[in-house]
Amino acid sequence: MDAKALLFSLAIIFSPLIVFLISNNRRKACNPPGPFSWPIVGNLFQIDPKKPHISLAKLAESYGPVMTIKLGSRHIIVASSPAAAKEIYKTHDGDLTGRYVPQMAQYSPDFQTSAIAVSDKCTKNWRLLRGILHSSLFTSKALESHSEIRLEKTRDMLGFFKSRNGEKVNFTDVIYATIVNTWTRLFVSEEIIKSWEEVGEIRDITRKLVEFAIPGLFDLFPALSCLSFFGKKKIDDSLEASRKIWGEIIQKRRDEKKQMGDYLDVLINNSFNDNQICNHFNELLSTAETVTIAVEWAMAELVKNQDSFATLRKELEKAVDEGGVLQERQLSKLPYLQAVIKEALRLHPPTPLFLPRSAIQSCQVMNYEIPKDCLVLVNFYTLATDPTFWEDPLSFKPERFMGNNNLDVKGTNYQVLPFGAGRRICSGIPLAIQEMQLLIAAAVLGFNWSLPCGKDPSQLDMAEYFGTTLGLENPLQLIPNTKYEFKMEGY
Repeated sequence: MDAKALLFSLAIIFSPLIVFLISNNRRKACNPPGPFSWPIVGNLFQIDPKKPHISLAKLAESYGPVMTIKLGSRHIIVASSPAAAKEIYKTHDGDLTGRYVPQMAQYSPDFQTSAIAVSDKCTKNWRLLRGILHSSLFTSKALESHSEIRLEKTRDMLGFFKSRNGEKVNFTDVIYATIVNTWTRLFVSEEIIKSWEEVGEIRDITRKLVEFAIPGLFDLFPALSCLSFFGKKKIDDSLEASRKIWGEIIQKRRDEKKQMGDYLDVLINNSFNDNQICNHFNELLSTAETVTIAVEWAMAELVKNQDSFATLRKELEKAVDEGGVLQERQLSKLPYLQAVIKEALRLHPPTPLFLPRSAIQSCQVMNYEIPKDCLVLVNFYTLATDPTFWEDPLSFKPERFMGNNNLDVKGTNYQVLPFGAGRRICSGIPLAIQEMQLLIAAAVLGFNWSLPCGKDPSQLDMAEYFGTTLGLENPLQLIPNTKYEFKMEGY
């Protein structure tokens, strides 16, 4: 065999290998870059569990706005720029609508037919439940019709602060109890927090249930699934505790067959069973934690930044009419109040790493390949603190949202996405904003606030704690001093 024939034969023999190597090299070139991952654990030890959003932001500085990290056996695509977020939430929203359902969550009976935020797909049942929820609680008509309930609970809050005039109060717990009892009045026409001693218990139950909806140890290391019975016992205990909250109320309504005109009636009339209703109420109640954290951060920043506090109070005082009445319907028209809310949500998003999306089919984001079933995470913190867009991004400056600035927080501006975006956006934005503006306005207008032990407000501890939400490491402890007497009216 001559040289030419030998070369031709070798080319034929090795051509499949050459094609494979070339195509494999191209495939790797299309994958988002990322840090070296260790066997078994991946990049787990490069992520600070107390500040994962900051760890991912630092990695993005080295590997770009779209990067790949590996946690255990799971590859996760992390987006860290407005441009990448826009491609995920708008350009490829349809390709990335899935959710990964953690193993622990699947132990909950009827979970997939009663979940909205963590439903694995946007199914017909998902659209039905989301539509029922929106029309019952979140439309302008519904918000207006529920105004008196919000005002009643806000008056109770102000009355409590007034009764503790000059004394230290746990501001965070008071806000949480106010929001929970407001919302459960909308859900079931009852208040589930009967005393201050129950606040911690209810928060603990909802936090544990939220934890089961977040990918955990058994999801990152499937080989450990044989030990999942330990986790199943925990979720069974948490579900049992939640059923004690809702079960009796649901059964009583079914037995009496009495229409109260609330959300529970709507669910029963649409043939949802008890497990579905319990799961759904648990998911809704968990969002009370995020709204509480948002109000907590806003109030902490206002107390720390007394100039901003004074500016907001001045605006609110001007909004009070001659009869000493603050109208709830006027709050959405107060520019500085709205700027304070937006700035607090920008600087302190309650969930900086929202639940990851899952690719229901492969697509390309910023020319990188996103394979089917891959998890995709957007770091809201990096979007909202990008110095190329935000001047002095780590400072609290509500003025940045004033004037001709049309930036909003409702999912259309990709520089600030506290509620997510796309078809998976949080459906409760209208109610959350309504609660925030009412509670913040009432607290700022009615009281002067100081720190315990005469501490300088500018020295307020703003250390973060990352759990199911990103809140203050130490709950906000404040001293109310009555400043302004006023009345409140609704729509």
